[in-house]
Amino acid sequence: MKETGTVNRIEGEKVFLNCGSPSACKGCAAGSFCKTRDREIEALNNRKIEIRTGDQVEIFLPPGRTVFSGFMVLIFPLLTFILGYLATPVFFPGSGEGVGTLFGLLGLAAGFVFSFFYNRLNRKKNFPEVVRKVS
Repeated sequence: MKETGTVNRIEGEKVFLNCGSPSACKGCAAGSFCKTRDREIEALNNRKIEIRTGDQVEIFLPPGRTVFSGFMVLIFPLLTFILGYLATPVFFPGSGEGVGTLFGLLGLAAGFVFSFFYNRLNRKKNFPEVVRKVS
């Protein structure tokens, strides 16, 4: 996924930028309801490209990484819910659906907690990267 943005500020190797062009915002019908205009994105300048505040840059995030991040946040906790629900009769024979649902919810919570810590540990790897300065 490639996106072009304007550099707002630089803190070490982190670059903070706004995406979208101002000229496109002028002609947009969304007006004051638009949230994209105010959204700030963090990217890493691992390639040590010489940029300054106000420069236009292109950032890149591999599609596979984007899909995997979405999977970890949305699908993985759902799978842990199903696992908790279906594993309940194995460990607690004769338990009802209520107990299964409770263990499913515990699995869901565990999935969200695991996903949170996994994303914290891999935070730097999941940032978009500045690939070039747009002239």
